[in-house]
Amino acid sequence: MVSIAKCVVLLCAAVAASGFELGELDVIFHLFTRTNPTVSQPLVPSVNSIMASLFSPARRTVITIHSHADAVTGNFNAFVVNAHLNAEDVNVLAIDWSPGAGMYSQGLGNAVQCGERIAQFINLLSSTFGYGPNNYRLVGVGLGGHIAGIAGDRTVGEVPHIIAIDPSLVGWTHHPDILKPSNAGLVEVLHATAGLLGYDLPLGDLDFYPNGGTFQNSCAGDVTCSHILGYAFYAESVTAEGGSRFVGTACESYEQAISNSCSGEKDAVFGGLADKSGQTGIYHFFTNFSPPFAQG
Repeated sequence: MVSIAKCVVLLCAAVAASGFELGELDVIFHLFTRTNPTVSQPLVPSVNSIMASLFSPARRTVITIHSHADAVTGNFNAFVVNAHLNAEDVNVLAIDWSPGAGMYSQGLGNAVQCGERIAQFINLLSSTFGYGPNNYRLVGVGLGGHIAGIAGDRTVGEVPHIIAIDPSLVGWTHHPDILKPSNAGLVEVLHATAGLLGYDLPLGDLDFYPNGGTFQNSCAGDVTCSHILGYAFYAESVTAEGGSRFVGTACESYEQAISNSCSGEKDAVFGGLADKSGQTGIYHFFTNFSPPFAQG
């Protein structure tokens, strides 16, 4: 019993938040457009930086937010940035907050600051250029899912849509800034490693649990593989508009979703580009073992 108690203490110490004051260059906004789809323009929240860039107020903006131990050049953005630029003419701002997110505990401690920096950028564009929060979609993975919610909460006005892909579990159960429906007009959540890396219980207006939400098809017991497939599903949903979709079956409860026993209406689709205003519920869907993953 003593050894078990020691293990619990060590685990708590390992995941305790250890943030620090983020400097001006610790959160960089990397702008990608169809003019520069592979080499970004790094921006900071300043009028001069924005005016000298390829950012266009005539386009909508997608903001992507990576998790810990990642950067703007990581796998998440390779999927999501390319998907959005292939599907639509938008500004994509890929947040690089890697100096404050090397370890999970560090990223947990710096998540609120990162979200506040993103809100600062959105508020600057709104107040200076009249480019309001209604022009944005925020897409975050892991810690980035909660950061998207923090950014939405701190924005003056309402961001219409947040998509949180496998938002993190550890350190968030009692966190005051946990992702919640009030963070945006619509908060959509995909649970890919529920109860392991990712948060288990519903967090948004729409919560999707593919293949039971914990281990994804073709990943067996590999939790990292399942986490990656979460944003692979999202990228496919964006680029496959008009083709097969991730059509959800409505569930009466979280328990039904994780046991693959939902039998309600097939009236919600994960991801994609469509407006989903007013949609709510818990949903389940199955996927194929290899791309294309969508079955609907």
